[in-house]
Amino acid sequence: MPFTLDSIKDLDAVMRRRALAAERASARYACQRAIPYGPDEDHTLDLYRPPRAVGPVPVLMFIHGGFWRSMRATQFSFLAPAFVDHSVALAVIDYPLIPRVRMQDVVQACRLALVHLHRQTDAFGLDRSRIAVAGNSAGGHLVAELMDTAWMTGMGFPEDGLCGGVAISGLFDLAPVAQSFQNDSLQLTAEEIARFSPLKRALSLRAPLRVAVGGAETSEFLRQSAEFALHARAHGAEVSHMEVAQANHITVVLDELAQPDRPLSQLTRDLLLPDVKRLTQPA
Repeated sequence: MPFTLDSIKDLDAVMRRRALAAERASARYACQRAIPYGPDEDHTLDLYRPPRAVGPVPVLMFIHGGFWRSMRATQFSFLAPAFVDHSVALAVIDYPLIPRVRMQDVVQACRLALVHLHRQTDAFGLDRSRIAVAGNSAGGHLVAELMDTAWMTGMGFPEDGLCGGVAISGLFDLAPVAQSFQNDSLQLTAEEIARFSPLKRALSLRAPLRVAVGGAETSEFLRQSAEFALHARAHGAEVSHMEVAQANHITVVLDELAQPDRPLSQLTRDLLLPDVKRLTQPA
């Protein structure tokens, strides 16, 4: 089945390892938790900032997966070492989940979070000119939605306000999702599929885009990532596409993005620190 984790060997052990990594990072790194960015109870973000930074620092806004219906920002605190230790702030957002809301509300929440970060850069000690977004699975889809500039002017966000985006194992065509068992709870409508499938519509992209997927993921994730990279390039974006050998839908984040010496992690930091050598000394 294309949208299941059953193919991951030792899935329970991988999940336990991810939970332990998040627990350890939460204990180690100072964090401003549950900062509100909008009116909903789930419009909050967790902000990890380099503790000894001098002056404003770049920030990566990370959007978690969970098929738009599960998971929390705290479960991704394990990303902090790859960024906070290398002079990049990390903002991990929560958003309201389906079925309490619909897809338009999820997408709008991510927009609100990005606008809030941009407007509050001075208060948070962030560099307004160096904001990037990243996300995995459903979060990869939401990265694509954020990078399409069509929404920006109407919400007061500059079209050049992002310096890059990293869409990891994203779902860019919602039609196959609607045909899978995942739709038992999502109940995606035809209107939602058409409106929120960035692979199937024209795009307006200004910032560099990195599309990544685990080489050991199911064929549908591999297909969608490869085709979305081509689609984005056809619409004028600067795009790179990476298949991370042997990584699955969980380890592509846990063992690749979250590990500072891995190419995917370096690629992400390079969007924010283009003039700094890779693997800079910890802050």
